Amino acid sequence: MSVTVYADVDYQGKSATLGVGRHKLDPSMNDCISSVRVPAGWTVTLYEHVDFTGEQVTLNADTRRVDGALHDKASAIAVIQGQAEDDWDQHAFADTNGDDWFYFEDTTTED
Repeated sequence: MSVTVYADVDYQGKSATLGVGRHKLDPSMNDCISSVRVPAGWTVTLYEHVDFTGEQVTLNADTRRVDGALHDKASAIAVIQGQAEDDWDQHAFADTNGDDWFYFEDTTTED
């Protein structure tokens, strides 16, 4: 299982598939997450800044449109398998260094 983020609403456009861990959006594709597929029992937190700071939103289900302050504004994402806890940021990623950059893949096709 994995999380998939999309550049457009309704799970359209370029996408990236991510496993558990902390991931930073490649600077050339910054600020473009618009929808997210989240497996049952998983938790995703989108962050405004690439250093996992600023505005944040936590998602526990598929989200066809990321609304509010982080629509097309997220620069980093944290993925855990399980439900969020107050201090999950401190213990869920003990084995990762937060240096995993991700890039969107162009999944659109022309007819």
